[in-house]
Amino acid sequence: MPLFGVIAAKLAKRPVALCDAGDVDGIASAALFKRRYPNGYVELMGPTDVRRWWVKLVKWDFVADLPCPGKARIRADHHKTNAPCAEVEFYDPDAPASAVLAAEALGLLEDEVAKQLVDAAVQTDTANVTDPKVKLLDLAIRYADKRQKLAAVEKLAQKGLAALEEEPLKSMAERGLEKDRLVAQIASSIPAEETLFIYSPTRLGISYRLLTIELEKRGAKFVNILVRRGWRTYRLYCGAHRDSPYDCAELARRMGGGGHKYAAGALIKAPLLSPEKPLHDLIALLNPRLVYVLGSCNNLKMPCRSVEVMTRGSNDQ
Repeated sequence: MPLFGVIAAKLAKRPVALCDAGDVDGIASAALFKRRYPNGYVELMGPTDVRRWWVKLVKWDFVADLPCPGKARIRADHHKTNAPCAEVEFYDPDAPASAVLAAEALGLLEDEVAKQLVDAAVQTDTANVTDPKVKLLDLAIRYADKRQKLAAVEKLAQKGLAALEEEPLKSMAERGLEKDRLVAQIASSIPAEETLFIYSPTRLGISYRLLTIELEKRGAKFVNILVRRGWRTYRLYCGAHRDSPYDCAELARRMGGGGHKYAAGALIKAPLLSPEKPLHDLIALLNPRLVYVLGSCNNLKMPCRSVEVMTRGSNDQ
């Protein structure tokens, strides 16, 4: 249990960090912390996890790329929906990635490995990946479990992008490449209309964020993907092209989430007696001409088109 690891670190007087588990920016920020404090303890979580009771009780030495958990000495973040609250804030909603602010907060601006990690975070968070190594790192992290991500943090802190040539990152990247081919196949099956609403009634084991990016590259301006993750649980992924007027942060906020103007999301819980309400709410907000369903349309009560998908797994990101 993560709580026990934090307690043990506190008793040993090790600095403790809390960073986002979802993408390269959060992982890079965690690796920067480990580079600055090799004996430090890192906990990785998603934005909704910071609401847990025990997380709020802990005094975190460093928090990055996440909403404030309650008590924090230093926090580095660039999400405009995350209000500052730490004793010392490195907060700038105009920064391209939280890792930029984390490097400053940790005094690593001149460190060569830190520069690699910051650059990787900026490329991935701005959806402008130009370095093949950064692409591999992005794919490796998106499809990794928590144990693998923590191992990646250790390796990246020591060697930067050179860690991609070693395990576990090498195998993680290879698996990511296979998943990326599936994302490209799905994207090629969906017309690149200006606005797209896509519904995934089951988890497909792909990165839905990468699917929004791929569709934007093909010409879409505003992509919203709603994934049903359980009987009452949904996840919204919103992507908007930077040359468009669309605002993902505003849409995500209305669905109970947050993020950036060009990339945001929400974890949504449906009412007990109305398990499909989030789907209907989002359709009402977006008023799409057509819903593209990754699978069968079933009894969807509006015009839809089924997109056939051949996949395995359920670790969507």
